[in-house]
Amino acid sequence: MFFVAGEVSGDIQAALLSRELRRRNPAIELLGVGGDRMAAAGVALLLDSADWGVIGHITPLLRARQYLRRLRDVQAAIRRVRPDLLVLVDFPGFNLALASALRGTVPVLYYFPPMVSVRRGHRARSVAALGMRLLATLPFEADAYAAAGADVTFVGHPAVDTVRPVWDPAVRRARLGLSPGSRAVGLLPGSRAQEIAALLPPMLDAARQLRERHRGLEFVVPVPAARLRPAVDRTIARAGLPVHVTADVYDVMAEAAALVIASGTATLEAAILGAPMVVVYRLPVLSALIAAALLSTRLVSLPNLLAGRQIVPELLQYRMTPRRIAGHVDTLLHSGARRSTMTADLRAAASRLGPPGAVERAATEVLTMLDHPRGRR
Repeated sequence: MFFVAGEVSGDIQAALLSRELRRRNPAIELLGVGGDRMAAAGVALLLDSADWGVIGHITPLLRARQYLRRLRDVQAAIRRVRPDLLVLVDFPGFNLALASALRGTVPVLYYFPPMVSVRRGHRARSVAALGMRLLATLPFEADAYAAAGADVTFVGHPAVDTVRPVWDPAVRRARLGLSPGSRAVGLLPGSRAQEIAALLPPMLDAARQLRERHRGLEFVVPVPAARLRPAVDRTIARAGLPVHVTADVYDVMAEAAALVIASGTATLEAAILGAPMVVVYRLPVLSALIAAALLSTRLVSLPNLLAGRQIVPELLQYRMTPRRIAGHVDTLLHSGARRSTMTADLRAAASRLGPPGAVERAATEVLTMLDHPRGRR
């Protein structure tokens, strides 16, 4: 079996699935393209894709030569290995091109397929036409793919099982470096270097404004991957603001009175914990214009999409200013009722992610497809 995943989030999800597959069948051979977590889960990595992820639509064009070289290298590796099954995990720009290039040569299963429910056009039909087995982790995505005629099943989201704080509440504050009696705000700028460069500075500017208004307020930045730590440390040092940095993402979500969080998977994880949040994001201008033309909804954050309405504020593009961020966080810090309402709404939205056991259900689908391969020539 051959996995292809990119970026931190894909590496995490592919590793979880790999561990479950090896638990059921210790003799199974797992090869692929991914990162450290996949390697630790027993996947023999042929290429490391940890730093392949980019944001927006323009940067990939600027790196087209590099992108095409990587695509050729991965295709060549798959053709050489001829796996019984190719498992694609997230990483849509790359993996869709790979699936198209390899169509008909190897059975393909796509775990965390590209989001289509919020896009204009016919992307769902285009993906369906590739003939892959799709394992959707969001209910509205499964519905959109089914309507387009795709071979799809809703397995639920693994975060329902995996989002758990590491530390007991009695010791959590000390482990995060927080002072007794203080309140904390979590700053989560994302898991890509581009996101840290674009989002962390305005988050820190907002933190400075909040610190002037709230005595004893502290700030924590969780860093999901060690390779991102130097960029985070440099940005904080330039800001000259006292900030705690930790690897314990879920503990920050559980402990903070409010989060400022980049739109993406982390908002879903925070929703499971009922953590009050302000969602932010900023793309380069040309990428933002393209994204606006493609989107079919005014809401973009996963908690709001799950709820079908706005339950958390979204500050996107020009609206993502330190003053606005600080203003929304200020409201959450001052209003216990607002925090309680948001927590209840978030947990209600997260209940749509399916019951526990998503990774086990995904593994069952993978093993079933291994036993009954389709599309091999």
